[in-house]
Amino acid sequence: MHGSDADEASAEAPTVGDGVGEPVVEPAVREAAASTPTAAHARLKGIERAARPDRVSSILVAVGAGPHTGATVDVAREVADATGAWLELFHVVPSDRALVDGDATAVDGEADPDKYAAAGDRLLSAARDRLGDFDRVDRWLVEDRTAAGAIVEQSPYYDLIVVGAPTTGTVGRFVFGSTTDTVIDDAEVPVVVVEADGETSLDVA
Repeated sequence: MHGSDADEASAEAPTVGDGVGEPVVEPAVREAAASTPTAAHARLKGIERAARPDRVSSILVAVGAGPHTGATVDVAREVADATGAWLELFHVVPSDRALVDGDATAVDGEADPDKYAAAGDRLLSAARDRLGDFDRVDRWLVEDRTAAGAIVEQSPYYDLIVVGAPTTGTVGRFVFGSTTDTVIDDAEVPVVVVEADGETSLDVA
């Protein structure tokens, strides 16, 4: 069963003549949730934060190693197809400070920046491959102390954020441990939280 749960709070309906068209965010997310076989749920949070509920031109897609990431990419593509938006595949690796302070989990037993970067690059490549012939897409590998902080900091530059449901795991913990809740609370734009219908980890070489 696919579905979408929108927040109770929603933006006020635009008045006639204010130049704002019909809202598209909620319908696009609802349709994406219903038409994405890999997604069990796609919940829209913070719709009242949408500056223009009638437009989605850019979407930040949080990419990690968790079990919901494939479905997250799939839902983001469906929303982009419906709205004409660009996708930014976004992965966060620990900064030097995060590694020194022990805020990040080791990869293959080592807190090695190069290994984090290589793993992140493989994840971004796998996410790009999953999009197939979709061509309105960029990728961005970012260093930061926390994934949540990086996503929230970049949120004003996008119309929507799509992120996987909370999970754990070696690399996934840094990206999705408590990140989802923080992003929902602090992002300046609406957030779509995707839960996979089964395991949809990205297939990385």
